[in-house]
Amino acid sequence: MIINEVNEISDPSIKEFLSLKDKSLNLQDQIIVESEKVVKKLLNSKTEILKVFAHKEFIEKYSDILAEKNAPIFTASKDIMEQIVGHKLHHGVMVLAKRPKYISIDDLEDKVLILNGLTSPENIGTIIRNSAAFNINSIIIDSKTCSPYARRCIRVSMGNIFKVQVYKSENLNHDLTLLKEKGFRIISTANQSGAIDLPSYKFSNKACVIIGSEGHGIESNILENSNDIIRIPIDDEVAHLNAACSSSIVLYQFSL
Repeated sequence: MIINEVNEISDPSIKEFLSLKDKSLNLQDQIIVESEKVVKKLLNSKTEILKVFAHKEFIEKYSDILAEKNAPIFTASKDIMEQIVGHKLHHGVMVLAKRPKYISIDDLEDKVLILNGLTSPENIGTIIRNSAAFNINSIIIDSKTCSPYARRCIRVSMGNIFKVQVYKSENLNHDLTLLKEKGFRIISTANQSGAIDLPSYKFSNKACVIIGSEGHGIESNILENSNDIIRIPIDDEVAHLNAACSSSIVLYQFSL
């Protein structure tokens, strides 16, 4: 395993780490992954590793698996790394990787989580982590939802994005109709009149649970295309829970 030493920030070998903007990475179907725990999950997945930039301590600790990945490895002093990255680097490692491919609708498992219009990377990352925790490993995002492969989402998910598979829907209402034809029951979550209380709801064997945006909830046409609407019974004065918080409650019940 060859380790390349970087001595100045102008070294073209590490140019990808100089500008860590999700937009430019998306154009090349690439992602940036950082921090030891998150990178460890990345390395243990099937995701293609393109380049590793890390402190020598990290490289020594994970030398066996890094050698298996056969990707270029670069290191530098802590001061140089912080100059290159542009902020104080506490975790000692950043990896450039290929973004995992979105799956097809036919590859979804029997239990599916759908995100409708969520834009907060923190909420999405937490929801992904919750979903993986309860082994709900098929996720659909619509075109209005922030990519779960955004740098902040990956970090907040603690690398659990690499445990799940994602289908990106360009027309969610159309895809819901297709899923119904495939035998899925479509279940929306909304604290509204007529919704079924979660503790008394029995999930079918093939089902999709939809969680809506933080500010607006699930879109009205999506609600209309749902088989059932469920709610978490909470105090009326509270009215709504945070999307990530409510997802953990619903996903636990969904996983039973």
